[in-house]
Order: sequence, then C-alpha cells, then structure tokens
Amino acid sequence: MTAVPESASCLDVDLTATPWLYPGPWPTSSGTLTAEGYFPGEVGLVGIADDLDRTPVVAVGSNASPGVMRTKLRRHGVSPVVPFIRACVPDTTTAFTAHVSPRGYIAAAPFRHPGVHTTMWVSFLDNEQLDCVDETEAPNYDRVHVEDTLMLDNSDEIEGYDIYRSRWGLIPDVPHHTGRDIAPVPFTRRQAQSRVFRHVREELEGAVPSLPEGPSEAVVTALWEDGALAGKVSEELHGVAMDDGY
Repeated sequence: MTAVPESASCLDVDLTATPWLYPGPWPTSSGTLTAEGYFPGEVGLVGIADDLDRTPVVAVGSNASPGVMRTKLRRHGVSPVVPFIRACVPDTTTAFTAHVSPRGYIAAAPFRHPGVHTTMWVSFLDNEQLDCVDETEAPNYDRVHVEDTLMLDNSDEIEGYDIYRSRWGLIPDVPHHTGRDIAPVPFTRRQAQSRVFRHVREELEGAVPSLPEGPSEAVVTALWEDGALAGKVSEELHGVAMDDGY
C-alpha cells in the first residue's frame, strides 16, 4: 500500500462542503504551508520566532488544519505561506464552544486550565493573514493575547501568543445544578461532532431539547440548512454555558 504524502493528507478537506468533518485533518509534524502544498520539516522555519512581521497564534480547532487555512487565505486573496509548529502550551486545554457555527457544527474553543500543559499547533501569521482569520472568526470568537511561554518542538521558546476564545463560553461536562465542580467537555479531533452531540443529549439532562437526533452528518446538515433551528440550539447552549477562564 502506498502511503499518502502528508502534503496531501492534511490538505484534503473542504469544510464548506462537508462541515460534519470539522475540524479537518491536522499535520503530523511541523512544517510550512505554501501555495504548492504542506511541506514537513524545518525548511522555512529557522528564525521564525524572531520574525517581527508574524504573530504566533495557537490553534484550537480547524485553524490547525493547513487545508482549512489555505482555503480561508485563498478566498481572501492573501498569501497562503504559513509555518505550523507543534508546541507545548501551558495552562490550556481545548473544549467545545457553547454555540452552533454557521455551517452547523459545534466548534472547538480554548479553556484556561492552570497546571495543565497541552500539545497544540501554532501558526505564524503576518498582518494580512491575521486580518483574514479575524474576519473568518467573527462574530463568535475574539483574538486575545496571552503572556505565557511556548516551548516549540524545535526547542525554541516564544514569549507570548494570541489565541481565539469563544464569546459564548463552553459546554460543561455536567449540568450546573449538580453541586460539583464544573469542567468543560474535552475536545477530541476524531469524531468531534458525534462526541459533543452525544454528550449534550445524554449528560445535560434535556437542557438542549432542540438538538436533532441522528448521526452527526445528518445533525450538522440540519443545523446548517435551518438557521432558525441552529439559533434555537445555540440559545439553549448559552443557557448551560460555563466560563472559559480567560
């Protein structure tokens, strides 16, 4: 069997057509996205931490997918050249936002969790790219700056980074009235929508009755095609949302 080149595998996504596949494939090693593809390795990464024209942005969901980022940047006529580096991010984990996206899926969002360190992807964006991604994240996310040290997998350290936090809070693991400490539902990339839909139905005690039944593809499609339904589910999720700690 012939192995699929990483340049192809992490670019093979179109969430505008198949949003139930959110967040799309992530790379397996650090590298650089270009107009020609995704190229693993250190080529193009040397000195990037000292490049004052680029901002390190920690990705929590589809922005960690080179294929998704390429689509966003291309549509806005912006350079697609983006270094992606894996890094250890302190005091941070990833959860699910308490809101339905315009394309019907429930997206990832960061959770400020002191003492927990998580391996995440960092993209380095120039000012035009930042403006583009800001626009695609609005109005549901705000980009905020965090004064923490990132340890990159090439052993470089970076002081401070940006991250997109949800304006709607996070989906909790249990209802608020249980009397125990509330934590967010952990985000997992594989079968993300199946996981969060199942949790909302089974663990939140009917707090989101408007969420359709069925497999994740059918549910995402229903929410994507029916804006009123998606709005109702979002309102119900807002009612159980917990703070993200930022």
